[in-house]
Amino acid sequence: MRVLAFTGGCFLLLVLQSALGILFPVTGWSPNLLLPLAIYLGVIPSVSLVRGALLAFAAGYLLDLFSGNGFGLMTLILLASFLISRVSGLNLFMRGPLFQVGLTFVFATLAGGAALSLQAIFGGAQLAFGWDGDAWLTARTVSAGAALTAVFSPFLYGGARRMDFALQPRRTGGGAAL
Repeated sequence: MRVLAFTGGCFLLLVLQSALGILFPVTGWSPNLLLPLAIYLGVIPSVSLVRGALLAFAAGYLLDLFSGNGFGLMTLILLASFLISRVSGLNLFMRGPLFQVGLTFVFATLAGGAALSLQAIFGGAQLAFGWDGDAWLTARTVSAGAALTAVFSPFLYGGARRMDFALQPRRTGGGAAL
């Protein structure tokens, strides 16, 4: 049930992201609304490594389908983000929104740079970030997308936490046995 709810939530976030992209067409300044969810899966202890990897893979696959990028680009990036957040043991992650925003900005900047690098290596001249040889334009574009992702991240973490809490199995029991 939790897997279906998470996948459905990812789908709804992608529909929202696509709708906002049409309403506010700003090329390259799009937030990655699924990246904070991949990071969240990596830091909560209730998600096993296998389940989290499968969910990050599914979220990345959905993002690839929605974005029209080469197959596997965002799948690889979201899966790597999940694994890095899991391996690094970010126990301080839930300390507050400011830390969450900063950490998400760092992850989103690295993910944007990785996506741009992989597109440059494997995609030829077809780059989604608007690369035209100007390094400053590219840095601003990647930073702007990372900043938008970081701004939305506390809301996404809060929603994921509420959904995870609501879908946890409840223990029902009577009084203490003697």
